Amino acid sequence: MNYRCFIALEAPSAVQSCLAERLRLLRSQPGVKWVEERNLHLTLLFLGDVDSVRVPEIESCIESCTADCRPFQLALRGLEIFPSRSPRLVWASLAQQDAQLFALHKELLGALRREGFTPDAKPLKLHITLGRIKHALPVSLEREILASALDTSVQAYDTLTLYRSVLKPEGPVYHVLKQYKLT
Repeated sequence: MNYRCFIALEAPSAVQSCLAERLRLLRSQPGVKWVEERNLHLTLLFLGDVDSVRVPEIESCIESCTADCRPFQLALRGLEIFPSRSPRLVWASLAQQDAQLFALHKELLGALRREGFTPDAKPLKLHITLGRIKHALPVSLEREILASALDTSVQAYDTLTLYRSVLKPEGPVYHVLKQYKLT
């Protein structure tokens, strides 16, 4: 059986609360499929469909790559609409505070490729998706989103998760396969 998998950093509780509050304010706006609060995360690497019997190999790669990892120090920068032409996403961008996160991304990508996996090789963009744009947004809503005030204090992101994503008509359902505490 194939699992649709990805590796993500969990948002700390202060970030979760800040973004959940923003989602509560925006949720009534039409034209966007807003993310469920419980699904807020920073995707580190999308693996796509993998044979479920190979999940232990992925777990082993993650364990070896994170053995000496400490929590990542990141801060929310603001809300963005991406891309600027024909936008498809509303996301919270993060300011780069920790180059080690990019090093981990590269290390995981290499380790998984050596094991025969084909993870998505797109460059890492530090963001937490809040919504998928379904219809053109009114300019007033775009302005409201872009002007959103967020807590921009530096936070420790200390939990990495291997997820299985099950796509359903009402939205994805994420199942934790394994979590890794960074110390």
